[in-house]
Amino acid sequence: MWPGAYCESSDSGCCVPKYGYPAEDFFVKSFQTFDLSINKPIVKCRNGAAFDQNKLDKIENSINHYWSNLKCPPTDGVSAWKSEWNSYGVCSGLKQLDYFKAALNLRKQADVLGALAEQGIEPDFNLYSTEKIKWAIAQKLGVAPGLQCRDGPFGKKQLYEVYLCVDTDGETFIECPKLPAALSCPASVVFHPFYTWMLNSTAAAAFDSKILLAAETLLN
Repeated sequence: MWPGAYCESSDSGCCVPKYGYPAEDFFVKSFQTFDLSINKPIVKCRNGAAFDQNKLDKIENSINHYWSNLKCPPTDGVSAWKSEWNSYGVCSGLKQLDYFKAALNLRKQADVLGALAEQGIEPDFNLYSTEKIKWAIAQKLGVAPGLQCRDGPFGKKQLYEVYLCVDTDGETFIECPKLPAALSCPASVVFHPFYTWMLNSTAAAAFDSKILLAAETLLN
């Protein structure tokens, strides 16, 4: 998930989470188990262990950076992580810590923001071809992603989510056998900027004011 699109389209804006600080990068939104025989995610398996927040202590920094909850009023990511584990993690065959580590490692391996930057695609309000976005990611990973867009500024759609599929080893990216039918993006989309000083909080607001003051000083 691209946080710039999430924040721009959220009626309540985005807030600095209670714990940790989000990265200026793509986040993990979901890590789903999928059954090709029925072409649907596998959910809420009954034999899974109960969610235990303490088991995430070893990856606290990473999960707060890259699987962050930016909703307002400020919260932490625990409820989202718990929901993800109870929905999909329990069906993955992985222990809880291994499940979340695998998702974060795949996000790092994909490095979607870096793959786009290598092809001159930056979060800068410009319009970019969706085919070029897919191509840029495929150049790095060897597989084409699915894209989801949201309403954005200037009456345009904006890049919101990148879907990638992984083999049963939990490490190898593969072409998605089936993408969600609801995925929709036009031929060109806005890539909205995201900076942590855009988030609502006392500290962020103060930092924002310093940025604006510096800009005014330079202009004068």
